[in-house]
Amino acid sequence: MTFIPATMTRPAESAQGRSFALPIAILGALALGIAATLGRAEDVWRTGAFFDTDDALRMTQVRDLLAGQSWYDMTVARMDPPGSFMHWSRTVDVPLVLFMKFFGLFAGPATAEALTRLAFPLVLLAALYVAVAWASRQFGDEYEQIVAVGLAFATGSVFTQFIPGRIDHHAPQIVLLVLMTGAALAALAPSRAKLAGVSSALAAVSLSISVENLPFILVLAAAQPLAWIFRGDEQRTALLSYALGLVAGLVVCFFATVGPQRWLVPACDALSVGYTVAGLAGAGGVAALAALSPQLRGVAARLCAVAVFGAAPIAALKLTAPLCFGDPFVGLDPLVRLIWLDNVAEVRPLFALARSQPAFAATLGLPIAAALLATIVCAVHATGVRRGRLTLLAALIAAGLAMTFWGVRVYSSVAPLAAVGGAVAATVSLRRFKAKGAARAALAALFSLPYAAAAYALVLPADAPPTSGGGTMSCLRPEAMKPLDALPTGLVFAPIDSGSHLLAFTRHSVLGAPYHRNNRANRLVIDAFLAPPDQAERLVRGSGADYLVICPAQMQAVTIAERAPQGLAATLIAGGIPAWLSPLDVGSAPNLAFRVNPVK
Repeated sequence: MTFIPATMTRPAESAQGRSFALPIAILGALALGIAATLGRAEDVWRTGAFFDTDDALRMTQVRDLLAGQSWYDMTVARMDPPGSFMHWSRTVDVPLVLFMKFFGLFAGPATAEALTRLAFPLVLLAALYVAVAWASRQFGDEYEQIVAVGLAFATGSVFTQFIPGRIDHHAPQIVLLVLMTGAALAALAPSRAKLAGVSSALAAVSLSISVENLPFILVLAAAQPLAWIFRGDEQRTALLSYALGLVAGLVVCFFATVGPQRWLVPACDALSVGYTVAGLAGAGGVAALAALSPQLRGVAARLCAVAVFGAAPIAALKLTAPLCFGDPFVGLDPLVRLIWLDNVAEVRPLFALARSQPAFAATLGLPIAAALLATIVCAVHATGVRRGRLTLLAALIAAGLAMTFWGVRVYSSVAPLAAVGGAVAATVSLRRFKAKGAARAALAALFSLPYAAAAYALVLPADAPPTSGGGTMSCLRPEAMKPLDALPTGLVFAPIDSGSHLLAFTRHSVLGAPYHRNNRANRLVIDAFLAPPDQAERLVRGSGADYLVICPAQMQAVTIAERAPQGLAATLIAGGIPAWLSPLDVGSAPNLAFRVNPVK
């Protein structure tokens, strides 16, 4: 909170009376973020390092698009050849391609790619601060906006999803969530009801990227009909706007991102016919409520109407994609889930994280819980539109907090919303004091501490480091991966977590990669590394692999070796080399590289 301007109580003004305190706060947050991540930016620029598997695969996907791959073809051809069709879309690829084309006007391809990987998250981070400021503006004035920007910085999520080199879909989804929330909050005022259509259209764009915001979208979708129950015909414009925005957004996004050959495929992990039909049915139900509004005068009648038409999207999804009511990873092989997915840090439940990293779990959960409680208290003491907005914000924060108990990665999405709620609570407390200038800025920072993850991180004891597999990232560094590209192009048999980086840094194809749709190949990789070397030979040869790569420092390899002490992974880590493998000295340390010998 150190960048909160002392002028927040008496903003610096231009000759026309315009305040510069908020822009200064945003620029200050950006400057601090840049300074804190300068080392990582330098690493991206100098070495081209990827710090996350999804970033590596995203760039692989963009390169394929620029090389002429079809817009609708989301197949990663070098993943389990002839390819694995991803659940991603081209929505995020568009700005990345535009950045690369722009930088390509005055730089070579490698430099343009590096500049894109630096510019993309920075632009999104600026957009996040602007979106947070806009959402908080619905509750007050510049005080709330400045404190909200400060809290957004102090959540720490900006140092995970918006750091240099981060080009995956999470940051765009967070920005879209805050924007659609701001529009929905604004639309609760009758004079700004048409912004409900902006919120629903942004929700459709979000769904075209991934379905991770779906629980938040459902909360936002319920807001307008619930407000109509109590407000009646006053809410009619908002209902119509929401319905029109959702219909237009879903139709455009569906046909723009889903190829004709997949129009009738009911995928549950991406925008598909099931979610589209359900969304259109929901929009139709909302429009029907608006049409019936003049005739439905009582709260009870409107409540019954919402119950009836609210069942339309549920019935539509049940008819078109019934499996989507369950686990989105329902088809994932149990052993693949156990070895790979259950060990992915960002999808671990908050309680599971608390068992191994209690301080980190508390740093994530406590500020969100505090912001939720404070937002509820503020809602209870508010009236009119303000109460409605605070209630909606509290519902969104509650949904996000609940979802962290399914996967902690949701923290990055709910944290900016909690920052808005925390800012409202902090400024409510602030206005009880008569302090001015620097004293008021200091009080604002003090009242914001319960909602700032950074404050918890500073006072809680550090968690113990992991006991094994702590060198996973060293296995994926450019200097460890790029030497493998000198080998004749072939198919690499490697642990699942190595797949994306092998695709990004080499011309080789891979079998395993950390994506749930790559189910068959991932199970094959796990089976082979668990099997004794003589049995593993049959599996590796049967896959058609030319090379085998394993890193003794990689967490996943260590996990497999501990599970099967006599297996192939344990043998290779211990220094044993089966007769059907020949070691390759290509300078890929700490990775161990082997050629699969031809059958004699």
